[in-house]
Amino acid sequence: MRIVLVLFFLVTSDFVNAQRSHLEQGDDFFRKRYYVEAIQEYQLALNEKVVVKKFYMTERIAKTYRMLFDYENAVIWYEKLMEFKDENTSENCLHYGLLLMNLERYQDAKKIFEIYVRKNAINDNEYSKWCEWAILNKDSSRKFSVYKTDIETGSRSMGIAFYKNGLVFANPQIQDFTTKTAFYDLAYTECLDSVKFKKPEILPGDLNRSFYEGTPNFSSDQQVLYYSGNATTATKYRSSKAKKLRISEDGINILKIYSANLENGNWTNINELSFNGADFDCVFPFITDNGKSIYFASNMKGGIGGFDIYRCTKNDDGTWNLPVNLGSKVNSVMDEMYPFVRGDSLFYSSKGKPGFVGADIYVAHLTGGAIGEVSNLGKPFNSSKDDFSTLFRSEKGLLCGYFSSNREGSHGYDRIYYFKQHPKPIYPDTIRGIALNKITLQPLRVVKIVLTKKIIGKAPEIVDSKKTSVTGKVELVLDKNIEYSVSFNAEGFQSKVVEIPANERKDVLAMFGELQLEPSIAKNTVIKIPNIYFDYDKATLRPESFKVLTQIIDFLNSNPTVRVEMSAHTDSRGSDPYNLKLSQKRAESTVKYLIEHGIDPKRLVPKGYGETKILNHCKNGAKCSEEEHEFNRRVEMKVL
Repeated sequence: MRIVLVLFFLVTSDFVNAQRSHLEQGDDFFRKRYYVEAIQEYQLALNEKVVVKKFYMTERIAKTYRMLFDYENAVIWYEKLMEFKDENTSENCLHYGLLLMNLERYQDAKKIFEIYVRKNAINDNEYSKWCEWAILNKDSSRKFSVYKTDIETGSRSMGIAFYKNGLVFANPQIQDFTTKTAFYDLAYTECLDSVKFKKPEILPGDLNRSFYEGTPNFSSDQQVLYYSGNATTATKYRSSKAKKLRISEDGINILKIYSANLENGNWTNINELSFNGADFDCVFPFITDNGKSIYFASNMKGGIGGFDIYRCTKNDDGTWNLPVNLGSKVNSVMDEMYPFVRGDSLFYSSKGKPGFVGADIYVAHLTGGAIGEVSNLGKPFNSSKDDFSTLFRSEKGLLCGYFSSNREGSHGYDRIYYFKQHPKPIYPDTIRGIALNKITLQPLRVVKIVLTKKIIGKAPEIVDSKKTSVTGKVELVLDKNIEYSVSFNAEGFQSKVVEIPANERKDVLAMFGELQLEPSIAKNTVIKIPNIYFDYDKATLRPESFKVLTQIIDFLNSNPTVRVEMSAHTDSRGSDPYNLKLSQKRAESTVKYLIEHGIDPKRLVPKGYGETKILNHCKNGAKCSEEEHEFNRRVEMKVL
């Protein structure tokens, strides 16, 4: 029921002559919408020695394949139609262009739409714009996965509905649906694992009859079933009997919307809804949760074109008001079908709006009953074929559900698909920082880092082991929801272990911006402190030295039993006695600052070494750069 299937029954006298040609029999089936049988007769007619009405035959075969949604074969025959330059119609050009879009031949489709525009003297080539939209959006996709179910539709999906622990769908009455037109009954199939289902069971009761029952929808308590079905079970009629049989005057067995009640396990009390008519179809019902509104599609007069979506409200006395067309934001000159409302969103399928062509699924936002923005759901919901009959629900906070499509393979075979929203990606925490000497705040090279994963009930597992670069950079990647332990080890420094919780770890991770390692307090450990500065040729501390001196004070306060020697060193320029005297004064100046800030004098020993402990070749008389001399000017702290 993508495009509504209706049956055409002929006057009894039409069946008298059994000696008709295959073409006539094909036309007879075509008029009755028995397209499977029609194409078989047309193919037999093609094999006759003399093929009459060649254009007519070609057109009928092309249209029949299109009505069967066999787009591959339809394209072949519409292409043949294009050879009939004089007889061919603009309508055939339009359908051919749309079929080419079904096969994603967008550039070829644009050329055919140009012919259509010229034939109709139209200024705006709307359908070429559809091609551009499809090309622009063909690689974009929403974050959902789609899986084919094992439900057998008999090649035509005619609606699905959630029911109990599974789905109700239109089940084919016959198995030989490849060579015969199949009719459908409503059946229930229990879900095993989202895509696998048990053997379907026909719904018990009075609702299933001879022809089509489909497009099911349930009230919120699942006690009332709304569905579409043919108006009569009659197979023959006379025009004088049309009204009595509830079919149209021209013999169309129209489709109507019915309700059925669940009583003692059976679906009974079948009622035709009051807004149905005798000369138009009403199909695809969707009842809102409160039971006060019903959405459906109809080709009743006064619509925008084809089948439009309507809404009808129920009065307190149970009667229905007149249907209201949802307007041009939702409807088009082609067909709209299968409405489904979830919250303030109306999902439905349309063949007449920009998209990948075929029937695409759209969503319209409802605001106080008014229609807001309408947008194409895009891939993976939509394809270049037909996508329709959408069901949504939420499981564990993620959207999932089912829809129907003939996207796979060829020849228009409908399948029912399950879709599920991708969970929001859980990105790992990435730690980036620098390992620093806690006293000098200088980067530490070659710090060994070991990352251990801790899982309850399992032995700790080392998942990463590395060393910092010369710049002291630290980078670790931690999965969410897992507890870790990180150890840091460097020669001459105290080991550090940081426990990282599985959750609520923001404050812990923040400390990694500047990861400070404390020097070892082992005896004779020497710590070079390069960033203590004095005025030129003096022992006066410069203000930029105070930051590192504060770090030394913190270290001594954290280790109250430690005694240290604060030594000062000069470069080799100047006399040895002078340098020795200057370095002693500078050492004493450093110690004085520490004492003034609360450090016990008994823990501090000032010592000036002058140029007696040069670290490189820059001794007396050596030619050295300023940088090389600067390397020897320093203050050191030695643990005593």
